[in-house]
Amino acid sequence: MPTGTSTTSRPSGRPRGADTAARREDILRVAAELFSVDGYRGTSMSRVAKAAGISHTGLVHHFPTKDDLLGAVMDRRDELDTARAFADAGARPTGWDYLHAMVQMVRNNEEHPGMVRLFTTVSGEAVDPEHPANAWLRRHHEATVRRLRNAFQQAAEAGQLAPDAPLDAMCRLIVAAMDGLQTQWLTGTAPGMADELACLVEAFEARWRR
Repeated sequence: MPTGTSTTSRPSGRPRGADTAARREDILRVAAELFSVDGYRGTSMSRVAKAAGISHTGLVHHFPTKDDLLGAVMDRRDELDTARAFADAGARPTGWDYLHAMVQMVRNNEEHPGMVRLFTTVSGEAVDPEHPANAWLRRHHEATVRRLRNAFQQAAEAGQLAPDAPLDAMCRLIVAAMDGLQTQWLTGTAPGMADELACLVEAFEARWRR
């Protein structure tokens, strides 16, 4: 006999948390696509909700504000970048091998232009100190420089780096090259990114590796 109460069934054996995680990933994917095309300021929460096929209320259940959503999107982008960088290495490489892994990460990114566009679009806006992604952009660059510096220090400890190598300048130049090559590649003024970055790493090795 009907009770008047309806329920929505989930696939047998599929926990509720799995549905929530899948929905969250779908929202992040859709939001990343929209942010990459129209930027943070040109993308509304309503557009994200519509593109994700959920209500505005459902969206704010996962991400209460657009700032929260943007932060999660950019953090997820960095996680994917890191995962792709070291997927073939088995373990995080050290020293000069870390720089070669960075080149491989950039090569992998050539297969994901949407993620590259997301970074360049949002970072272009985020140079404004009032932009909600400004803090993320600072953290991103600082973390990248820190990881590169650690790699160079590991090379030095292994006797593979000249003692007078300008570590800070080398780190900043790699970050600048990565950011600049993304813009040139997206605008069609550079044929790729990885081979060009590899040239810089090889130049550093030729000059400073021992």
